This record gives sequence, structure tokens and C-alpha cells, in this order.
Amino acid sequence: MATMTSPTSPASVVGRRAQFRDLFASEWIKLFAQRSTYVLLALAVVIGVCGSWLSSGGVHLISASARAGYDQVSGSFSEGTFAFLTVGAGAMGAITMVSEYSSGLVRTTFIAVPDRRRIVVAKAAVITAVTAAAGLVAAAASFITAQSVLGPKHLGVSFGDPHVLQAFLASVALVPVSAVIGMCIGALIRIPVATFFVVFLAQSLLADAIPNNSSSKLLSTVSNAMPRNAWYGLVSQHTSYDNSGPFPPGALQCWVALLVWPLLAVLLTMVVVRRRDV
Repeated sequence: MATMTSPTSPASVVGRRAQFRDLFASEWIKLFAQRSTYVLLALAVVIGVCGSWLSSGGVHLISASARAGYDQVSGSFSEGTFAFLTVGAGAMGAITMVSEYSSGLVRTTFIAVPDRRRIVVAKAAVITAVTAAAGLVAAAASFITAQSVLGPKHLGVSFGDPHVLQAFLASVALVPVSAVIGMCIGALIRIPVATFFVVFLAQSLLADAIPNNSSSKLLSTVSNAMPRNAWYGLVSQHTSYDNSGPFPPGALQCWVALLVWPLLAVLLTMVVVRRRDV
């Protein structure tokens, strides 16, 4: 008597894993087929080094009183540097969607894999892996460069000092978070120029749309939930130099914000690609 294979048998599970592995490899090839991918990855290192050198190199220009309250940790991960990195990461995430829609390749992709949600998951997995590696290199470059400048001025910190590891991990995480948000924007708009313009606005201006030093606790909470502000809440030691306002965010609040944003972005992208035709 023939034995039927259960849908949850090990053979079927292995099959599903192999299929997703192939899908992941396909999305990886698509991403690195774009020349802009290599440019953006190279810029991550350049921005990390140059931005950190420029920001930390001007410490000697601040007054003695301000220097006494200087945040050595946030000074090692310049806000301006990571503001540029979020724009670049968002653009890379947008490329994963926009390039396929603008070329028409997305039709072939959807025919080959009718379950569009799996495509979104594969794209998100690829862009997260690539930009997390870029974020790791950029954060390390930023920290090392800053210490080479701040150390001789007796303002340096070591990696083992309190708060430094948290700041480093947050700096690494911010890059893939921004990339996944960019992917979502690409799925929503699909037009290259308009997409990159919205990515720039979202990543560069959204963090400053609501002042985090507002006297209103509600406005401060909303502002601190923005991805870059949540990152800064983890990097900053909330000294007078940082000007975090009367309601500085807690570490848990900031980590939750950095986790929720990409999850919402992926879920919204799944809804969009299922409900909208190519």
C-alpha cells in the first residue's frame, strides 16, 4: 500500500528551504547587477571616515564650558555622518523594487514566483544582509577615525567603556532599517525619480519634522520614535552637549522603534505588491 507524504514531512520542508535559498540567491544577483549598489557600498566607508574626521576635528573650536559637557560617545558616531548613510541605504533599498518595476522584470519574477510575499521577504533579507555589513564597516570606520582624532585631545573612549557597545550596535542597525524603509517607499511609488526624492525627504527631513526637545511629552515621544532619532537616543548620553530635551527616550523605547519600523515596512510592502498590479 502506497504511503502518502504529509505536507509537513521533512522532504517537503527541505524543498521549501531550497526554493527560498534559490530565491534569495536570485535577489542577491539582481541587487549586485546594479552598478549603483557598488557605488553606495563604497560611499558608506568614505562617508564613515570623512564625516567622522570632519565632525571630531572641530572639537577644538567649541568653548571650554561646552567641551566639558562634550559627549564623547555621540562624538564618535556623528549624526551628520549617519544622516547621509540613512539616505544612501534608503536609496539602495528603493533600488531593489524600482529597478524591477521600471525595467518590467517584475512581471517575470511574479510569474516565476506567484506568492509575491516570498519575493518581498527575500528582497528584505538580501538588502538587510548587505546593508548590515555596510553598516558594520561604516560604524567601525567612524569610531576608529573619531578616536584617532579625539584620543590625543583626551576626549577619546575605548570600545569597552559603558554605552559604547550600545552606540555601535545602534549605528550598525540604523543602516539596514533605513534600507528596508526605502524598499517600502520603492514599492509604493515605483517611479525612480519620485522614489529617490521621497526617500531623501523621509530619511533626511522626517527626523527633524517634529523637534525632540519640545516641551510636549507627546510630541517628544513621536519625534523620538523616528528611526534616526531612535538611533540618536541610543548613541547619545543625553548630556547638555546633545540637547536631548526635557523628555529623553529610554533605551528600550529606541530599540523597539528600530525594530518596529522595518517590520511595518515589510508588512506594508507585502500588502502593496499583492493588491497592486505591476
